[in-house]
Amino acid sequence: MKSRITVSTFVCLFATVALLGSCNKYGGEWVAKIDSDTITIEELDTFYYAQQKSLYNLPKEKIDELAADPAQVAKNPTLNKQEFLEQLIRQRLVYKKAVSDGIAKDNEVEALMQMAKEAVVVGYYVREKFKNEIEPTNEEVESVYRQQGARFRGVPADQAETFIRQQLQQQKLQVKIREMVEALRDEKGIKKNTEFLKKEMHKTEKKADEAEAPAEK
Repeated sequence: MKSRITVSTFVCLFATVALLGSCNKYGGEWVAKIDSDTITIEELDTFYYAQQKSLYNLPKEKIDELAADPAQVAKNPTLNKQEFLEQLIRQRLVYKKAVSDGIAKDNEVEALMQMAKEAVVVGYYVREKFKNEIEPTNEEVESVYRQQGARFRGVPADQAETFIRQQLQQQKLQVKIREMVEALRDEKGIKKNTEFLKKEMHKTEKKADEAEAPAEK
């Protein structure tokens, strides 16, 4: 049972956004230095738990329990804080090089960074806002386990329960998000420039047709 979020992809997304304002923000004893850039234990812990909580939707003490389980670490090596630090260092090395080469000023990079920032903020916000409303009951977990028993054959009961809880939390969260979006639509009033969008779509379709035409001759 693998997480639907690829760990390495999520690290890149989350850490890149977080790095934008991270320098000299955290205190505590330093754990790594990259030129003049220092990573402190407070910064490492903040990054570590922020990512793991986003992956598993579990509190710190539960994350620590997962990190102490070799089977879980095998599935997600960044549960090991030393490995997480190494990945953070590798990424920061490349990030600093990319920034020094001017890539952060590229319009497309800025757009992607803004989109990633919004995605992280939204993800964290909805999890915190609805965390008490999406927690599955024991009855719900047991019901899924009975219905999908064959799927968990050979899987330790505690791991099966954790997976089912995460699955149910995600399903409930999606429902809450849809309800929130619909409520916000009604409240804010969404307007689209339909005629302009149609013209732009027509231009795009025309260019696509023109690009395909030579190949058809």
